[in-house]
Amino acid sequence: MNKFSQFLVALAAGLTVFVAAWFFIQASHHGSHPAIAADAASPAVALPAKGAPVDSSKCILPTDYMRAHHMQILNKWRHDSVREGNRTFVNPEGEHFDKSLNTCLGCHGSNPMFCFMCHEYANVKPTCWNCHLSPMEVPQ
Repeated sequence: MNKFSQFLVALAAGLTVFVAAWFFIQASHHGSHPAIAADAASPAVALPAKGAPVDSSKCILPTDYMRAHHMQILNKWRHDSVREGNRTFVNPEGEHFDKSLNTCLGCHGSNPMFCFMCHEYANVKPTCWNCHLSPMEVPQ
């Protein structure tokens, strides 16, 4: 086998490994949904009647869970609100919350750097502020 043939075999093998790795990484990310949010937002949970009080004075789920899964919850809220018109979240304790960034920013908006500190630390660029006003842009 000459050098060119060896190069082509190595290139094909490398491409195969790259495509397989990419496929498995994509499959693992897109198939994962937060278990608590999925259970709590299932149609079996009764939604509040129109005009029922919505509590936005405390966090919707435990802190450790929110730290790990807040982006999946926000993405699900966006989908439910925009595509399905479902704007109420019911947590496992049966408490009702508006599916809105205002629910989060009601508590976390007091520090305009709240979102940015963690996202900077994790080196991620959230896309929320492509459509929504960032807490840093809102006049105090």
